[in-house]
Amino acid sequence: MKKIIVLMGMMFIAMSNTFAQKGIKAVGAHISYGSEVNNMGLGAKFQYNLTDNIRLEPSMNYFFENETDLFDINANAHYLFPIENNIRIYPLAGLTFGRWGLSYDFPKGEVTRLGINLGGGAEMDITDNLMINAELKYQYVNDLDQAVFNIGVAYMF
Repeated sequence: MKKIIVLMGMMFIAMSNTFAQKGIKAVGAHISYGSEVNNMGLGAKFQYNLTDNIRLEPSMNYFFENETDLFDINANAHYLFPIENNIRIYPLAGLTFGRWGLSYDFPKGEVTRLGINLGGGAEMDITDNLMINAELKYQYVNDLDQAVFNIGVAYMF
């Protein structure tokens, strides 16, 4: 039994090296939906692979005003699991900094808070330089928790 576990572990390590991503960078855009703001938004992101499996992703989103609007800045880390040669899934964890209630008709109230992101996503390479992705994360923010769903595209270089 131990030999089978060791063999499976070695195969997993070999597969991870096959899908090496170290040093890859990407810039992208996404469409978002926020459950607390109950509206759509637009976002941008930058990704940098520190290792074959660990990626950092700063991003920002602007959710259009419905009852309130939201601008948030995120700093997330992803751990990439290759499924196929061009498909990966990942859990994510990170920080979010949001400002709710921004509006041109001041003195509307504003709330600024720091929180935690937890979630996951999947991505697929369409070409050598283009990928699409879908991501679901939950933003734990004092009194303003929300689920955020993103669908996006990124250019890798």
